[in-house]
Amino acid sequence: MSEKYRRKLLKPVAIVCAVVACAAAMLTNINVSVATAEAGDSQESSSGVSPVKPIPNRGVYYPGTEELAADEMRVIACGSGMPMPRLKQAAACLLVELGNGDKFIFDMGTGSMERLYALGIPLDYLNKVFLSHLHMDHMGDLPAFYIYGPQNNRSVPLNVWGPGGGGTRPEWGTKAALEHVEKTWAWMTGTLEGTIDTSSFKLNVTEFDWSKVNNVVYNENGVVIRTIPAIHFEQSVSFILEWNGLTLAFSGDTLPNKWWIEHTQGVDLSIHECVFTPELAMSKWSFSAPEALNAVTTIHANPVFFGKVMAMTKPKHAVAYHFQNDADTLPVVMRAVEQVYDGPVDYAQDFMVWNVTKEGVRTRMAVPNREAYPTPPLHEKKIAPGGDRYQTPDKVLAGWPEEVDAVTDKIYTDFNKEQGTDFKFQLKK
Repeated sequence: MSEKYRRKLLKPVAIVCAVVACAAAMLTNINVSVATAEAGDSQESSSGVSPVKPIPNRGVYYPGTEELAADEMRVIACGSGMPMPRLKQAAACLLVELGNGDKFIFDMGTGSMERLYALGIPLDYLNKVFLSHLHMDHMGDLPAFYIYGPQNNRSVPLNVWGPGGGGTRPEWGTKAALEHVEKTWAWMTGTLEGTIDTSSFKLNVTEFDWSKVNNVVYNENGVVIRTIPAIHFEQSVSFILEWNGLTLAFSGDTLPNKWWIEHTQGVDLSIHECVFTPELAMSKWSFSAPEALNAVTTIHANPVFFGKVMAMTKPKHAVAYHFQNDADTLPVVMRAVEQVYDGPVDYAQDFMVWNVTKEGVRTRMAVPNREAYPTPPLHEKKIAPGGDRYQTPDKVLAGWPEEVDAVTDKIYTDFNKEQGTDFKFQLKK
């Protein structure tokens, strides 16, 4: 049989085989489609992912959607940056949430308040603030956080712990500072009386001796918070929180010091400042050479200092914070740290989250609500009786135009009809 004739005979066979193969492929696709549809109908797949149900383990934290285990600690960076304001990073602030329901704020630097609000946590739960020292990048948002309590449905006093004593001038202490804050807001607190619930204007201040070592400043509900002195001018401390066999250390601002090295050995989460190298301080902050060297070697811990401290204390998980964390600065900081330390380190960003258990530390990023409103009040709001209401002077009220009376009456009429109330409009009590 000639080759030409053989090819002629085999050509129809090839065509038939091709048709059969196509048909088989089509049937396979149909079977896959049916199987996929059936999986969709059952809301399950072999991977456990459903087309209509929430996807598990997305690798990020959505605030308010995860239950905190009874033995778990969650730490959120609500400020990881510096005194130099920037949209990307607020100044120093940490929120610590415990499985027993307690929540603590460590430092509240400028820009951090809006980060706290973006987590959607009722302010009645955020009523314990601990200050490492009184620089604005560590407490600058506290005055606003305090005064905005009533408008944002806080109904309990704000409790603040901060350094003082220890031979420092009394006028430099936390009590003196917050007395001035209350005086600053005297007009606002006075004019709001009887208009909204102002019970949260009460401010409880506990000033502790910053010079004491391993000093217990808080001991409630199984939570112990201690302070150790920091080398950052004077009247500065670092905090150590212990609860349920877990330990968190937070440095505030400090140079390497023997108290930190002694009392933070092997902690579960060690959060320590790690500012720029001298070269970065010159190029990014426009500091002179003497300014740069002074700032990062005599006042703050630079990356090499940070790495050396971690190498000496060997925490289970370390966090470097207090620097502008950008694409070009981070590699420089990391290289400096890695000269002296090879343990696990996170380089903090705002909304970085750490879930801490005895099994280890999980690091993620939170997805905040960028259009947050006040959370509902946890207690019934009570406005002071009418007799205690502040009264705007007559000379000011004389500027009210009578032409607005009619539309105002309609607002009240419509509101009362909708809400079943009987309020009357009155500019004067």
